[in-house]
Amino acid sequence: MRYVIAAYAACLTLLGAFAIVGAAFVFEASGPSDAAEAAANRNSFNLITWELKHLPQKWLYKIGGVFRDERGSDDEALRRYFELGDEIDRLAANAPGSDELARVTDERGGLEARVEEIIEGRVTSVLEEQGLALEPPLFSDLGLIFPPVDFELDPPPRVLAVSPRDRIDLEDSYLLTPGLSSEAALAIEGGVEADDSGVSALVVTAGGVATYPSVINEGRPYERVVDTVFHEWLHQYLIFFPLGRSYFEGGEARTLNESVANIAGSELARLYFEKYGALEPETPTPTPVPNTTPSPSPGLADEPFAFGAEMQALRVETEELLADGRIEEAEALMQRKRDEFAAKGRYIRRLNQAYFAFYGFYADTPASIDPIGPKLATLLDQAGSPGEFVRQASGITTQDELDRLLGG
Repeated sequence: MRYVIAAYAACLTLLGAFAIVGAAFVFEASGPSDAAEAAANRNSFNLITWELKHLPQKWLYKIGGVFRDERGSDDEALRRYFELGDEIDRLAANAPGSDELARVTDERGGLEARVEEIIEGRVTSVLEEQGLALEPPLFSDLGLIFPPVDFELDPPPRVLAVSPRDRIDLEDSYLLTPGLSSEAALAIEGGVEADDSGVSALVVTAGGVATYPSVINEGRPYERVVDTVFHEWLHQYLIFFPLGRSYFEGGEARTLNESVANIAGSELARLYFEKYGALEPETPTPTPVPNTTPSPSPGLADEPFAFGAEMQALRVETEELLADGRIEEAEALMQRKRDEFAAKGRYIRRLNQAYFAFYGFYADTPASIDPIGPKLATLLDQAGSPGEFVRQASGITTQDELDRLLGG
């Protein structure tokens, strides 16, 4: 038995290694400008160090679970963890550096591993019900799930995205260290654009990264954490199928991959909460967290505001202006619409070509005008369940193949 466990652990180690290589290929392949490369080198997120720290740590915790006597219910642990997150946000805004902030942060840290294990177990149950778990040939008789659901609640890396100014195209992206300030992000963006006047740059915060274990943004609410866990696990699952392996080709294949993970992840999260329920707060009125984003302007905030429709209309108009070579007009339009969105309560730090290039890979989001999004929504309806949707989509790599699946 110990040899089987050792072999299984070796498979997990290989999965971690594949995650390092894949992420390095996607995020650090080749730089569009010296300034982008230099910024990435100065502020890089070290995948190897992260894996060496977290992969063995997670499995030592799981093995140690045999000897632990956990107190309190799973729901109590989950509720307390996310309540502490709200308290940390409040203290960080009002009392940075305080002893109380340190105490609350330590308390949440003490719950982190248990909360991860609870969510991993529940996510695994939903995946099993949808028939999505792979069974490795050597271990199918053991009832082990592969890839095992495994993630770390951690500060996520930032991403430096770079697009040409004359078109919307994610020319390259780099993983940057977590915790970069807004000032540091602006300095990186400004340095890249000053070095090459033909590019647009943007530093964004990743919700998650499909390393192994996955990195999941610890600052997100429970619902978003669960959704992101499914999303990143789907990337790990799909790597064993044509759709996942084609991710590294970029373009249409990457859009398909990200969009399938987005759509299926949201549907699986819906099933998760149907099964386990949302967290009920202990107190009916939670402590409000100060809002650091600009307040809506009087009058504008009261007007009907369909953010998705307006963002897609902006994307279409921007593409048309860029196609006509009217770059400055396109950039002025994006800035003007960004200000309008902020006045209506939807704050975007920076809206430019790199923004659309990065978020445009998610064809089911407002930043995209790709027909892949609506087509995948149709496939989901046709499939009848998120599990069947993923099984059907896992074998395609192009929009033409998607059309054939839909009977086109």
